[in-house]
Amino acid sequence: MNFLYQIFGSILRLIYDFVQSYGWSIVLFAVFAKIIMIPLSIKQTKSMQMMKVINPKLQELQKKYASNKEKLNEETTKLYQQYNYNPLSGCLPLLIQFPIIIGLFGVLREPAKWVFTAAEYANVSQQFLWIQNLTLSPFDVYKADGFSLIFILSLIIPAVSVILTVVQQKQTTQAGPNNQKGMQLFMTAFIAYVGFTFSQGLAIYWTLQTALGLVQNWVQDKYFAPVLPDVKGGGK
Repeated sequence: MNFLYQIFGSILRLIYDFVQSYGWSIVLFAVFAKIIMIPLSIKQTKSMQMMKVINPKLQELQKKYASNKEKLNEETTKLYQQYNYNPLSGCLPLLIQFPIIIGLFGVLREPAKWVFTAAEYANVSQQFLWIQNLTLSPFDVYKADGFSLIFILSLIIPAVSVILTVVQQKQTTQAGPNNQKGMQLFMTAFIAYVGFTFSQGLAIYWTLQTALGLVQNWVQDKYFAPVLPDVKGGGK
């Protein structure tokens, strides 16, 4: 993983040398990260689009064969074959993206180690837009200043991140089984926790990644819907 940290740290440093702003470097870094993962996320989105078509038929099968698991598995397999759909097709891109995401995440957690030297980082301005210090979490701000205006402002990015996560969950739920409420609540709570306890610079990166992912999914769903095979019988 250190290898990825070094690569992404060098890229973030190049961006910083060009724009001379750590805040804007994070913004451009988030855009760069989304661009390099587009081929993988396109495959994942295509799988979601196909599942959006298959899911109603799958739910019909689940109701019809609720008491016969063997028959349900058989008919589900037939349904997937009719649509040339591999249920693992959406998982592989995510698994490949995961170490990349961790690498990018790790660089932003320790910029003094992977982007700058400790001496250089001490002189890097941490102010960005309304944020006074990108290295501080809202929790750190609260400990230092209490329930102040600075603390309230520090909650903006985490709040936006949570809202975008909920929107993304609704977007993906339309493409999959509607039995994921527990996991969705956990993810929402986790994002809220990360946004409140991790640095605001990291929260900016995460929020932009989510926003860009929403835009990409919308564009792909609207303009690049998959060509469906000619299916007769709908898997029944």
